[in-house]
Amino acid sequence: MKNALGKLRDFLSELFGEDSSDKEAVRKTLGIDLTELTNKIEAKADQQTIQTAIQNKADKTELENRTAELEQEIAKRGAPAGTIEYFATAMPPAGYLIANGAEVERGTYPDLFEAIGTIFGEGDGETTFNLPDLIGRFPQGSLTPGQKILAGLPNIEGKHSVAVWAYVNLNPSGCFHQGSVYSQKIEGGTGTYQSLPDMSFDASRSNSIYGASNTVQPPALTLLPCIKVFDAVSNPGLIDVTELANEVEGKLDKTMNGKPVRYVTDAYCDGRTGGWRKWSDGLLEQWGELTTNTSAIANGVFYIPFSNPDYYLSVTSGITANTTANWYMQIKYGSETAIGFTALGSITGYVLGFRWYACGQGFE
Repeated sequence: MKNALGKLRDFLSELFGEDSSDKEAVRKTLGIDLTELTNKIEAKADQQTIQTAIQNKADKTELENRTAELEQEIAKRGAPAGTIEYFATAMPPAGYLIANGAEVERGTYPDLFEAIGTIFGEGDGETTFNLPDLIGRFPQGSLTPGQKILAGLPNIEGKHSVAVWAYVNLNPSGCFHQGSVYSQKIEGGTGTYQSLPDMSFDASRSNSIYGASNTVQPPALTLLPCIKVFDAVSNPGLIDVTELANEVEGKLDKTMNGKPVRYVTDAYCDGRTGGWRKWSDGLLEQWGELTTNTSAIANGVFYIPFSNPDYYLSVTSGITANTTANWYMQIKYGSETAIGFTALGSITGYVLGFRWYACGQGFE
């Protein structure tokens, strides 16, 4: 190594002369431009600039976390309100309603109302609107959603005329066509046999849709059609809880198969054999037990008065101290507020119990 350095020193001395320490001569000999080199160095970013740029870069962990949050929000949001989907369940999943044409509150489902408006029905014209009705219907693509198309088939047309000469020509067209020709003697004519064709009917001759299948109903699998009404209950702005509660309460007055659904609005039981029950349509039921005295007269008062005396009353025997007693009943009187009857027969001196049931129109 020492010998090599000595040789290099000798080479430089021979190349630049004795004044080999002349740096400027060395730079020029090697083609180094000091000004250009200085500019290049100054153009390079200093350490502080590099560190600042690195710090401004997104943290990898933070980026991954924000990406995961975004994916969760996308998954949570899913399909937009108004999307129709089919489910293999008897009840719709959360965020969906059955697409059965029902009338729902605009305030309860604002996102859905904003999406479909009154396309499928305007409801009461003010506070409600209708869902699409896909029960018993197949969806069909259209630029005008909301049109209900009735079932139908193309018309079948055809005609024929009869021309009788030496033979009969039916001149069929459309769904009619001429079949086999057989001979038939025509009385009153020439006495000779004439050719008579038969008439056949084939709907496929009018339209090829006929005969292409054995049924108008295509093979199908029934599923539950549902419509997306909101994205997630976790966002309280998507659904008004008060409006929803009011709507659920109103569901009690809905109809089923065109008939009003009746329900019990109030009831009472005395803990033994008496009580009453009020129905939503005004029907009042009540029942109880009466005991006769030695005169076999039983009187009682209804728990709740009927609105009129035209109610139904049934009385049956309850308890008796003598199973061999012969008796029969006779209604004594009946009013909106009271019940009374007389038990007649060989019952003097015995205590009899009678159970009664009455139903009729109560007061609203």
